[in-house]
Amino acid sequence: MTTHTSWTRWRLSWGLAAMFVATTAMAGKDGSRQPPTPQRSLPPEEFDRQTEEVFQGTAQDRTPGPRPSLQPRAESQQPATTADAEKLNSAFDWSRLISADTLADEIKSHRTELTQDVRNVRTFRAGANRDARMRLSVIAVMFGLTAEYDGPVRWQKQAAGARDAFASSGRNSKAADDNTFKEARRRSEDLDELIRGGSVEFPKSGDTPRWDEIAERPPLMQRLEISLDKRLRPWTANAREFQRHQREAVHEAEVVAALAEIIQHEEYEFYDDDEYLAFCKRLRDHAIAARTAARENNFDSLQQAVGEISKSCSACHEDYR
Repeated sequence: MTTHTSWTRWRLSWGLAAMFVATTAMAGKDGSRQPPTPQRSLPPEEFDRQTEEVFQGTAQDRTPGPRPSLQPRAESQQPATTADAEKLNSAFDWSRLISADTLADEIKSHRTELTQDVRNVRTFRAGANRDARMRLSVIAVMFGLTAEYDGPVRWQKQAAGARDAFASSGRNSKAADDNTFKEARRRSEDLDELIRGGSVEFPKSGDTPRWDEIAERPPLMQRLEISLDKRLRPWTANAREFQRHQREAVHEAEVVAALAEIIQHEEYEFYDDDEYLAFCKRLRDHAIAARTAARENNFDSLQQAVGEISKSCSACHEDYR
């Protein structure tokens, strides 16, 4: 028993001494603990053949294939401006509402009447200026749509300049004097030249104007009333009239749809009135339904859609005349 105890005490003392030596070796002169110095192996005097082959040449030599481009991407070199983003966000697919043919035909349709409005200054001053104002304003809107149309359409290159020129004449024709008469007559001559296939040099357009600068709302409402009262209603009075005017009904429905969309823009009065906007949206949607019915030669559906257009206009006029 005594011998076993002595042996155990001797082993414990030896272990504590070894721990003290190890701890002392790891401590610095100031008593802080220091990690043991690693014992590194000496490098071989020469490598074997396989290892030598791995380290021959450069990294590019050892990695075949095309290298990734380190040049920055083009879009990061020229980030989109705020104006570009606004333009992108404001883009509208006008082809959903009005076709390229209808745009061009609507511009051409005012040629004869505009010529009569400006045949002489007496006629212009006697009240023809009001009709000329409507025609010039509608033509300006159609050129405005042409300028930003999401597809090929006639006169697209001249559209921005034509839009501004006709818009100016439409605004000025509210007053009937010699200067506004001369301006309106020049626009009538420009329209003749364009329709004949000639070239007209309009002043270069600057910033895109607001819709209320292209056309005020009254002449657009006047054009909407013509569509409903003088065309769509009479053409849907019976099936015979519809068959005679099927193609024109498509045209008128598309004009109504486009104008109903335009007068919702924030430049116009009541744009922030939910009830007014609801009237405009219903007018637009019923016009689209009328366009579809006319295209499909569906008289009953067209008659119903025109009736809804009439209700929308009447209800809106009761509150917003």
